[in-house]
Amino acid sequence: MKAVRLSEVKELLSGQAFAAWWSDHGRALAAVKEARARHEELVAQAEMMELRSELAQRAAIDAFSRSGEAEDRGRAEAAEAQTLENRALGLVGTYEEHRFKTSDLWYRLGGAEKRLEERRDALAALGADGAKARAQVEASVKEAERELTRSREEYDAADKHRSRLWEDVEQAWSRSCERALLSAENAVAARSVRRDAERLFKEAEERRTRAKQLRGDAEVAGRERADVDRRRLDLLRAAQERFGCMAGDGWLYWRHRDDQRAAFAVSLFDLPEGTNLEVKALAVYTVGLQRGIAFLEPAREGLAATAEEGDKRFEDYLLGPRRGAGGDGTPAKS
Repeated sequence: MKAVRLSEVKELLSGQAFAAWWSDHGRALAAVKEARARHEELVAQAEMMELRSELAQRAAIDAFSRSGEAEDRGRAEAAEAQTLENRALGLVGTYEEHRFKTSDLWYRLGGAEKRLEERRDALAALGADGAKARAQVEASVKEAERELTRSREEYDAADKHRSRLWEDVEQAWSRSCERALLSAENAVAARSVRRDAERLFKEAEERRTRAKQLRGDAEVAGRERADVDRRRLDLLRAAQERFGCMAGDGWLYWRHRDDQRAAFAVSLFDLPEGTNLEVKALAVYTVGLQRGIAFLEPAREGLAATAEEGDKRFEDYLLGPRRGAGGDGTPAKS
């Protein structure tokens, strides 16, 4: 790093050689920014696509699980429907047997009614004579009445039981129909959800493939970014050789010929904040060796202020009276 004066630094910065280098550096810096932005964008897209692939995979697994659950419900409903159908058929057989018994009781009831009617007619046909015969007929009438009552009670009980059996048959058929319909509904739902799962698995694979492509593109962009960044660093090294400076990542430095404690610093960027001064690209600043660009002063010939002096001057500038004011801060008298 050469020791120079401020005039030499300014002359170098205004020369054609530095202007050409500065132009090359600007293009290299723009290329670095573009390569970085492209690399970061591709990495973000790859990560997002990987996440979307994972989400689609999870959704597909969940859908496949729901499909299996729907199939299980459908099989359970079908089994219950078949059980209820079998029960209904068994009840129909029992009902038919009881219906024959009820029909027999109906015929017996009709016979009892007919016998009672005949005996009542026989009793009415008897005259006043024949008390013994009349007593016998009356006794047979009462017996026919008792038989009719028994027959009617037996028939009524059997008919009620027959009705209950048919209600059980109807209920079993109804429940079997419900279970069969639900089984069919679950089967259709299972097929629909399975199709969704297959679509999601396919979508997850497509996104996984796309993520791999983006990851490959990002790797290529990363290499391109490294290449352009190397070219920028090569330009900084070339600046050191051509202009006798020391090149940092964003600053060029020359030793201060008149002050061994200081150096001249030239920023390669505008820095509106982050230092004690607003920094402009290619402006020349004086810095101390201990604090470097942590404390900047506008460049000047001769000795630079020490760190303590610089801090005191900076404090006086901010807190002291304004230029043109009197010692007490009031406007100076003309």
